[in-house]
Amino acid sequence: MIGVVVSCEHAAWSVPTGWAHGVASDVLQSQASWDPGALDIATAVATELSAPLFVGRYSRMFVDLNRSADHPDVIPRHSYGADVPGNVALSADAVASRLAQHHTPYWADVSNAVDLQLAQHGACLHLSSHSFCPQLDPARRAFDVGILFDPDHDFEARLAARLGSALAAAGLAVRFNEPYSGTGPALVTGLREPRRHTNYAGIEIETSHALVNTANGCERVAQALATAVRDIVKSY
Repeated sequence: MIGVVVSCEHAAWSVPTGWAHGVASDVLQSQASWDPGALDIATAVATELSAPLFVGRYSRMFVDLNRSADHPDVIPRHSYGADVPGNVALSADAVASRLAQHHTPYWADVSNAVDLQLAQHGACLHLSSHSFCPQLDPARRAFDVGILFDPDHDFEARLAARLGSALAAAGLAVRFNEPYSGTGPALVTGLREPRRHTNYAGIEIETSHALVNTANGCERVAQALATAVRDIVKSY
């Protein structure tokens, strides 16, 4: 058997009440702050599979849940070229407090869910839903979905290949380890390293804004993913 966990780290652009972020509202609602469509896909997949779902509550400008606690941009001063004035003069105590309240619990919850699936089933597929802006590099980002994984992790690579085949069969243009590396800083890479010798597959799904902004784009991706994961679970 194989268990499934779904997460969405950049699900929202909202910020805590009272945080003097100094960011214009249009920037706060842009890619610099969250991943449009990612939550819709994550929610649909988790619902279809009856899988646990973990969702970031606040903007990545407040705390980036897709970075480890010791990463320099976990509380960013700049995000996708946008300044975050409210993070510039934070004291060490303020940083530690924000991480303790908003970052550590999230990582712990996802980590515990993954370990539970490993203990119960012997294997876990963790899908982390994100989205990307094709306008940042139009020539190289002319595709629908990126599947990010570690090519040196055989179990993960095999599952990534099956997900890619299913998405392609659904008529979606798929790229592997684009527009980002599957081994760069991320929640799944942070969880992967201590579980490298287990059957943990931490795979990021990156969906283009060009697709999520269409009428049924998120639904197409979610349905293809859910179908693929069902087949994986049945055949593992």
